[in-house]
Amino acid sequence: MTQENRSQRPLLSVIVPVYNVAPYLDQCLGSILSCGYSELEVIVVDDGSTDGSPALCDAWAERDARLRMIHQPNAGQSAARNRALEQMRGDYFTFVDADDWVAPQAFTRGIAYLEEHPEIGLLELGYAEVFSSEHEPKPQLQTSQSLSAREVLALFARMQGPLGMPWGKLFRTALAGHLRFPEGRIYEDTPFVFRALSLSGRYYYMAEVGYYYRVGRPGSSTEHWDGRLTWLFDNLLELHPALTAESPELLPYLYQTLLERLLIFVLWADRHRASAPELRSLLLPYTKELRRRPLLPSSMTTAVRNTLFIYTPRLFLMMKRLCTPRS
Repeated sequence: MTQENRSQRPLLSVIVPVYNVAPYLDQCLGSILSCGYSELEVIVVDDGSTDGSPALCDAWAERDARLRMIHQPNAGQSAARNRALEQMRGDYFTFVDADDWVAPQAFTRGIAYLEEHPEIGLLELGYAEVFSSEHEPKPQLQTSQSLSAREVLALFARMQGPLGMPWGKLFRTALAGHLRFPEGRIYEDTPFVFRALSLSGRYYYMAEVGYYYRVGRPGSSTEHWDGRLTWLFDNLLELHPALTAESPELLPYLYQTLLERLLIFVLWADRHRASAPELRSLLLPYTKELRRRPLLPSSMTTAVRNTLFIYTPRLFLMMKRLCTPRS
């Protein structure tokens, strides 16, 4: 490819929030800067790290002018991402967590597809789970497909399609560049992805591994489930006013998203009530938020399950215990 053609390729903004991840930074930043797509601006936001991360990031910025460093006092991952979103200049943007890395050519092929298909507003790459250095990455791939915003939101709501994390996705800035993460709380990813999908026009899943996700890293903010899980549902409920005003037809998708995730976590909390005694009581009040709310169509069996869970959650849990064989 000639230099003239290269200069005509769109700019991709890669957003990397950093907090105390020094052992992983070289692999992460090296993979981005050598990914085969040169029209990059890599915005690294150091969120008040107390290890060697700031110095490592500064050293990378000195070696490669495409990497721009922002240092800020610790304010959380959402604030770090939002700071980068405010300053990015790309036609497209993506997120990479600082303990993960990207595959060679992933951005090149993804952006080429987006350029050839202007109707696609959000492209998701396949990913591989990485459990430790002793294990080979485990690909998690679906079938390539193009879906309308409504179709992909229905899958997302039922936890059958796109991941709830923003990494491994290429967003069109014109459609999603104004979105922001709720600050001050974790479990901020799901509402951001929900809104991006709703604005995408069409979604495309590219069935090849483009992203390597490190699972169960010690020190991860979501390494253990605890009372902070309630923030997931607070963050989702904060979308209600905007959807009511702008797109009320999307409310069933929102409440289905909340229902499916609440059900999973309540069941987990009930099974682990001996080791996490307070979690169930913290989560159960959110069933009230679902009462008389619109949901997506479902089978009769699923509708009965949903009604029992939403209106009589303790009875629902008692019945689940009676029907579950003892191990």
